[in-house]
Amino acid sequence: MKLFTVFLLILSSFQVFSQVKVSDTTQLETVTLKTKSSQLSNFITTSISSEDIQSNNTVILTPILNQIPGVSMQQGTLNTNRITIRGIGARSQFSTNRLKLYINNVPLTNANGVSVLEDIDLSSLGQLSVIKGPKSSVLGANLGGNIVLKTQNKERNLGLMTGIGSYDRYQLGFNVAENLGQTQLQAYANHIQSHEYRDNADYERQNFTLISDTKINPSWQWQNLMIFTRLKAFIPSSLSLTDFQNNPQKATDNWNAVAGFESYDKLFLSTTLNHKFKNSTQWITSISFNHRDAYEPRPFDILDESEIGLGLRSLIKHNFQWNAKPLTTQIGFEWQTDWYEAQNFDNLFRNTPERGSIQGDLVNAFDQNRMRFNAFLTANYNFTERIEVAAGLNLNLANYETEDQFLEDGLNQSGELQYDPKLLPNINFSYNLKNNFGVFANYSMGIATPSIDESLDDNGFFNPELQPSFGHNFELGSRWISKQKTLDIQLNVFRMYVEDLIVARRVEEDRFVGINAGQTQHTGVEFSANFQKSISENLELKGFTNIVFNDFEFTDFIESDEDFSGNQIPAIPEYDLNFGFQLFYKQNWSFRLNTEWVGRMPLNDANTLYTDAYELVNFNISHQMQWFDTQTQFSFGLNNVLDKDYLASVLPNAVGFGGAEPRYFYPGMPRQFYFKVLINYKL
Repeated sequence: MKLFTVFLLILSSFQVFSQVKVSDTTQLETVTLKTKSSQLSNFITTSISSEDIQSNNTVILTPILNQIPGVSMQQGTLNTNRITIRGIGARSQFSTNRLKLYINNVPLTNANGVSVLEDIDLSSLGQLSVIKGPKSSVLGANLGGNIVLKTQNKERNLGLMTGIGSYDRYQLGFNVAENLGQTQLQAYANHIQSHEYRDNADYERQNFTLISDTKINPSWQWQNLMIFTRLKAFIPSSLSLTDFQNNPQKATDNWNAVAGFESYDKLFLSTTLNHKFKNSTQWITSISFNHRDAYEPRPFDILDESEIGLGLRSLIKHNFQWNAKPLTTQIGFEWQTDWYEAQNFDNLFRNTPERGSIQGDLVNAFDQNRMRFNAFLTANYNFTERIEVAAGLNLNLANYETEDQFLEDGLNQSGELQYDPKLLPNINFSYNLKNNFGVFANYSMGIATPSIDESLDDNGFFNPELQPSFGHNFELGSRWISKQKTLDIQLNVFRMYVEDLIVARRVEEDRFVGINAGQTQHTGVEFSANFQKSISENLELKGFTNIVFNDFEFTDFIESDEDFSGNQIPAIPEYDLNFGFQLFYKQNWSFRLNTEWVGRMPLNDANTLYTDAYELVNFNISHQMQWFDTQTQFSFGLNNVLDKDYLASVLPNAVGFGGAEPRYFYPGMPRQFYFKVLINYKL
């Protein structure tokens, strides 16, 4: 803890710091080219506008996120997803970890390191930004990077959205924005239900989002956010190769027999105070609370769990002149803790001839306390009008405690595990050679702390030998914007060396343990080009091209006398290509078409099995009408236009128990349509 004490002393000696800036540059279909004064922010952050977020079916972000170079969202079902950034997080089994999710600069990722993006009401979002790799000290120096959400900032408005789609998908949403004195209020309510493509895959979700923003006086601003989610989603689970080829619609037999599902009520609250001092100093402090009450009948047991979390994030920013050049500094910390309770019961589904689960006796119970803390300081300085440098330092630590509440089995699995503090440096450099051409370089070090489940050994005790993953990221980039600002081209080359990569090993049908996979090397090339041009007075064309080549491999990984060194890391495609365009006619009609080519990917560490490469085509046509103060938009779209058979998600290193085939595969959705209507009335 000496390192931690020294770092806090350093923090206390600083009074000013800078915040990583979020670029307004849109990297997807709506390619309005907006350039801020910060060249670095344009290299560090890729942003998606509200129009792009809602350009597809507004149910899930998969088609949109997969257009960002270096980002992959594998969608097993609407509630079983995994987001990876530059290959980090691909080894997670059924969820997203190794990156951190924020909304309005408040962390949504819990203290166990798990992020759930798929149950956020997309209509409430105004922007989504991605930081690839550990380039942000302010946001935790996470090995995979960050996804930062911003809610809408609407004027006085009353809105209605309704939509239908394939497989009995139905959506209904309302929103209202009103000003009450110095307070702006926004409320969003959304209902989604669907039978989905596969058996035992019914889905139902309700969201309610409330946002308030109060300007108390010129110096003080108070923001509040409430997100409530109610979900019941049935689980078809993954398939074997035989079932995937012959009957991809089926649910796995045991999950179908128990009518397995997950259900939960989840509440997230945050309040943020923002105070601007007269000397260009700004103090921002947020307090967050979350509660999750969940129930999940599974073939092996029934899980009943509850989680309460608290968070505190505080920072001070200061802008001033040094040698007549702007310097922005930032200092702060972030603390999160979760109290988690879980009970496991026997599932007596075999006692009934019908599909369904019957709760039996208690077989396991435990309480957990999870804590994560990070502190940071950064400085951003413009040496000249063309040269900008940003440096940062992050300190990261975690502590887990488990108390066994079921001692009838004669085994006490209580324990405590603490991961030592780690200092993580970060430096970014940009040089603007010309007004429309710049180059960028980054060195950063990131961390991926194991979740509490990964931290347990085969016997359910904490494994003190398991280490967090650390990575050294090296990146070079360049960006050119044409003088007419009709073409925007960016090229990034990166290499990340990761030590002690955490991989999951399945030891039982319902349990995984984490191990360190030696060293890995992540090398990649990302190219993006955005184009916009007025063809005539009434016709405008916008287009994009994103090309990614990945070479992610184990450089030193030996397990149980098997040497996987030199093999490709599973569940990551060799390449990912996106092409698309959008055509506007009289600003009333819009036609979008985008295609994606995804390369093959290995399914296991030995690289003995690979998926097939595939391509997808999606299109959308919309029409907008204005009646007095009411704006109405009709949209019709088709996803997977060519009706391709493909793998939407894979389960790496799957194991077959009892002589059964390993179940690696989640089939993708066949051709499906959606139709939606958006009505907005200005109050």
